Amino acid sequence: MDELTIGSHIRDRSPSLDTIPLDILFDIFQLLPIQSVLALRQTSKSFDAITRLRSLWVLLLRTLVQEQNIPIPYFDEKSPESLSASELERFTCRALALRINWTNPNPNPKREIRFQVGAAVKDPDVFFLEFLPGRGNRWLVSVTSEAFRKCIVQCWDLTALQPVCIAKLTYTNGGGNNSVIINNDPSSPAIMAIQSKPAVTETVTIDFEEKDPESAFVPLSAIDGRREIHLLSGSTLVTKNPTLDGKVSIWDISDQPYEKIQLMSPSLLQEYDCSAMHLCDDYLIIFFIWTVELYSTIPRPTNIATPGVPISYPLAQYSFQYQIIDNVNMSKQVSWHAARLHRPSPINIVIRARTTYLGGEHTLHHFVLDPNPSYVPGMETSLYNLPYLVQPTLVQTIYSPVWSEPRSAVALGHDTVLLLDNHDPDEDHGMEYRDLQHQQLAGRILTTTGGSPTSQHGSHRSMAFSAQAGNYWNGAAMDEESGRIVVSGVEGTITLFEYI
Repeated sequence: MDELTIGSHIRDRSPSLDTIPLDILFDIFQLLPIQSVLALRQTSKSFDAITRLRSLWVLLLRTLVQEQNIPIPYFDEKSPESLSASELERFTCRALALRINWTNPNPNPKREIRFQVGAAVKDPDVFFLEFLPGRGNRWLVSVTSEAFRKCIVQCWDLTALQPVCIAKLTYTNGGGNNSVIINNDPSSPAIMAIQSKPAVTETVTIDFEEKDPESAFVPLSAIDGRREIHLLSGSTLVTKNPTLDGKVSIWDISDQPYEKIQLMSPSLLQEYDCSAMHLCDDYLIIFFIWTVELYSTIPRPTNIATPGVPISYPLAQYSFQYQIIDNVNMSKQVSWHAARLHRPSPINIVIRARTTYLGGEHTLHHFVLDPNPSYVPGMETSLYNLPYLVQPTLVQTIYSPVWSEPRSAVALGHDTVLLLDNHDPDEDHGMEYRDLQHQQLAGRILTTTGGSPTSQHGSHRSMAFSAQAGNYWNGAAMDEESGRIVVSGVEGTITLFEYI
């Protein structure tokens, strides 16, 4: 039954709730809980027909989910125009159900599974966990250090009843924690970059149809030389020279890898580590230990011909005043309105800092890098057309007694910060680290600079996903879109929590 038929049927009836025009009914439905919309389906044939209209679910998906910046489970960037009414209904209901559970003070896991990285691995330390973006929200990548001598990269199928390793690669542990980077573009053939040998950076893909896990990783290209790898986005690889000159290089790996441009800071602060990066269009934002810098990634000709790779200097720079920064996570907020207008989205920055090298108070500082209102999309990024206001805005400070050093002790996602929170449950304020008796997998919904939640469903600011006695978790990762969290244990275990 189409909308015209329904409207005619309603107008022919005597005055009742069923006679309300469709446009007014749609306005009412947007204000109702989704359960009430579905309950109306049981009241009459007219409402049953109306609540199955494709146009209604296009509206509800947009207003209740997309405009509220709520992740859509397994949506995989599908176009609403390509979906049927039942598909739109399913995506809308799943997104709202996950959001309600996810933002509950004590989210209820629908599934919890613990698995080992390998029975034959000696002294395992899972120091890296990350979900592969896209691809049906199906795959998890872990990197395990075995007795500090070699590393084992594994790709896990999480849709199996018990997660299965479908790809496995072993390499010499010479690259430290920056030895594996996942491509943030799911459409790229290069799935990850690996510092697989002391002086070789490889890009590899995964043959998901290969039956032998030992043969499933397929090399694509290689770059000679020792370097830290920091970001892989599509065909762009960003690396840093580990020596004190600290040059950051941008590589094109689409065909034969070549160095496209070098980034250098006149302040010479690049001798320190890169903590986080964000690449978009023709600019790159880099967080070093104490500075955040914005660079153009387009090589520009100069009046003086110089040999070698083109060099780019920062267009803008801001320095932080914290004495010791242990960890930085940076993630672009998902903004339906910004994407619709082709404008930059705000960027969340979470800094874990402490007061002294021997310990001191640990705090998480949440900053937001706000888009520059004067930025003109489509125009080249330059000193006069910056996409962001490079001085971040401090939104909130969260006390957190996180002591573990791995970079995955704090994870930043869609609009949630996840952390391994070590504390004594009998203490309300502070603790001695030697007395740690309890470990909590905690989360917090991040707010915008105005202090309002990024979603109307995020009324609870803090969540406790799980807890355990002792201090055996050493890393965490999350995929808000699929409602999954994983934590790694010091004994080589991975625990998967699913919330939908």
